[in-house]
Amino acid sequence: MLTGILQVGTLPPQCTFWRFLTSLPVTVAQQLLKLQRLLRERVWEAANVRLPSITLDTDTTVHTLYGRQMGARKSYNPKNKGKKSYQPILTFVAETREYIGGELRNGDRPTGAQIARHLEAVFAAVPRCVRRIFARADAGFYCWDAVQA
Repeated sequence: MLTGILQVGTLPPQCTFWRFLTSLPVTVAQQLLKLQRLLRERVWEAANVRLPSITLDTDTTVHTLYGRQMGARKSYNPKNKGKKSYQPILTFVAETREYIGGELRNGDRPTGAQIARHLEAVFAAVPRCVRRIFARADAGFYCWDAVQA
């Protein structure tokens, strides 16, 4: 679909996109997140999606690293015990299965403050037509800061 929109034959590999995105200043990253929120609202409106309530599914995943990447930590890694990894936090809208927010993190377990900050950023990305938000997460997110957020 993207090749048709951009009218190109092929796209560069994913690592090229990541290098480009990581080279951007933080202000541009914030602008991209705002653009993503606005586009989500427009797509929902065009598709006649009017969800009064949504369920947010938040979880971490383990991304094993091989080499000496910055921020890597030895932490919970069930498939590759003892290996360094990143542990990104990802949140999806259950009803539409769309990605709504995430954060690349080192391999340590997120603190309550980090979880709360992540959830607040996700809540800001929810379309305005949504009146109630339900949340699901595993026991790793159960702390007072997350519950308050």
